[in-house]
Amino acid sequence: MSRIRIYLDSNLEDTTLIIKDIKIMHKLRDILRLKAGEIFYVFNGRGVECSYKITEVKQGAINASKMKLERVEKKENTRIILGFPLVKEEKADFILQKATELGVSEFIPFVCERSIQALPSQHKIIRWRTIISEAARQSDRIWIPMLNDVCNLKEITARIYECKLFAALGGENLTRAISKLPSKEVLIIVGPEGDFSSQEYQHLLKNNFAPINLSPNILRVETASILAVGLINHILNIKK
Repeated sequence: MSRIRIYLDSNLEDTTLIIKDIKIMHKLRDILRLKAGEIFYVFNGRGVECSYKITEVKQGAINASKMKLERVEKKENTRIILGFPLVKEEKADFILQKATELGVSEFIPFVCERSIQALPSQHKIIRWRTIISEAARQSDRIWIPMLNDVCNLKEITARIYECKLFAALGGENLTRAISKLPSKEVLIIVGPEGDFSSQEYQHLLKNNFAPINLSPNILRVETASILAVGLINHILNIKK
């Protein structure tokens, strides 16, 4: 039986917990129908998870007492940073959800010549953060991936990472590109529909990004993102 698990942005140090968030209360009380005496788990997205027992279910709050500290974990030694271009809403949602499940540590949405140019609203950013935290909860992750502010491609290339890759049809085999490096930190950038422009391609090369080939086929942005993250995560775990 799977554990009932929720995310709260809290240090989880207190021995008692009072939940007043309407969405969480609705889930615990109305959907899962938890009652006094039942157990659930809370993680804070920063490496801590505790178990709690419900002491009282009221109209305006759910009270619980801490049972024990279940997990404390430092951030992973292996880090996968995914840079993806702004795409239509349903595609961005898919990328954020599935890449979180597959182990991404950090997201960098960006604007380039052939991507959507309109910056996401604050409402959409909040929605993205919710998708990420829910995917972390569902996949039993204890750290929630970071969502960076939207930037342009040149801003990404100016950042320092141990290993910098970008998806390209004529690139090197991914396994060879990573296996020969001692790095446990990999930035992978996926291009927009229609790929990077020739100027952007050259700019990436000049800034020490290595082109890697994900497939002999032309992939959609969301497909390339998920495939890249899954393969890199697999390769890095083999190297542990």
